[in-house]
Amino acid sequence: MPELIEQMYCSQQIVIPPKFPYILKKYCKAAIKTQPYDLLRWSYEYFTALAQNRPPPVKLRLEYPIYSTEGGLTRGCLKVLANQLIGVSDVPLPVVRNAWDGFCLDPHELRRIFCLCEVYLRENSVPFLHFIAVAGGLLTKTLTHTMILLCETLTKEPDGGSAAIPVQDFLVMYKFLAHIDASKDVKYFNGYREGEAPKPETPVEEEEQPQMLEELTDTDKKLREISSAKINADGTAPSMVAGRQMSTTSGEFVVAHIEKDIMDYINDQIAILPDPDLKRKKAKPEEVAMVREILDNYLDENMDVIIPELEEVEEEEQPIPEVTVVYAVPGIGPPVENDLIEEFAEYALDICKLQADVIMPRNIRHFLCPPLEKYDEPKYEDQQTKREEVAMGGVITE
Repeated sequence: MPELIEQMYCSQQIVIPPKFPYILKKYCKAAIKTQPYDLLRWSYEYFTALAQNRPPPVKLRLEYPIYSTEGGLTRGCLKVLANQLIGVSDVPLPVVRNAWDGFCLDPHELRRIFCLCEVYLRENSVPFLHFIAVAGGLLTKTLTHTMILLCETLTKEPDGGSAAIPVQDFLVMYKFLAHIDASKDVKYFNGYREGEAPKPETPVEEEEQPQMLEELTDTDKKLREISSAKINADGTAPSMVAGRQMSTTSGEFVVAHIEKDIMDYINDQIAILPDPDLKRKKAKPEEVAMVREILDNYLDENMDVIIPELEEVEEEEQPIPEVTVVYAVPGIGPPVENDLIEEFAEYALDICKLQADVIMPRNIRHFLCPPLEKYDEPKYEDQQTKREEVAMGGVITE
């Protein structure tokens, strides 16, 4: 029992840090304003950001309705994401994923954004302005409203101000969105748009094959000449024997045929070997057998040098590509003509000379501002309305 008594606690033994109530109060307020889908996941990201002195994934105020897109992205989330990632021109993709997961947003929607930015499975980082521009396009219905939203998201002024941003950043985002075709659903295969082939890789110079350290002896050269002479004596290719085409799988037959021809030639040469001691024209049978054994062993060991074997290379199975379906984004729409882009860029640079090189949403809404996109007028079919016929004639009776 004394061990149990030592483990018991009382109110005097529990020490509560003085800042704990303040931290808990801030956490509760942040959770109420953010309304995370997964409270446990969001809590982990919240305290991790506080421990690393990073901006936590907390909205500035409560939004209603909570979700603006199917993936859960809202204007408040976009504002906080911009504050978390700002300061780096090219943001690494893992950093973007961590910030995205901090709000418990749908990863499939992030993949579609990367596909529109042309970095999914292709690059290791994404331009900050491109990412924010495409994400803002998911929250609006036209390209004009997207650019107004981006001004309100990236501005450093308080809410209710002019929402001014540098004109160069504005033009970078506008030109990028203007060249994207997001008017219809498109499939992306391994990050490449359907119908768009990946860029061919630069060919790598093949390493030169190392030369043989030992030079061929006279016997090796003679054997090579014999094999080539025997193969091409009739003017046929090595794969042609007796008028029949040999397949690549019958290499053993070709080797045996060449080895037989070489041995026949060697037997003819051995038969006329002189014997200087006995002064005879023919050698002894023991000497002939010894020479034949040496040649047989030599041919067995060096046949791959005389006739190199061709290895059959099996075709590698191509992996199944990863398919990502990117749905139509009305906030980006179809590509904009270059004439409209240049006309608006001239207008923006002209008015910003008097505004310290910044542009505001009121400049976009001005009646002198050229259109940022081409509006298609709806086509109404001529429908003939049928009128009821009213009787106008007749005789009035009493």
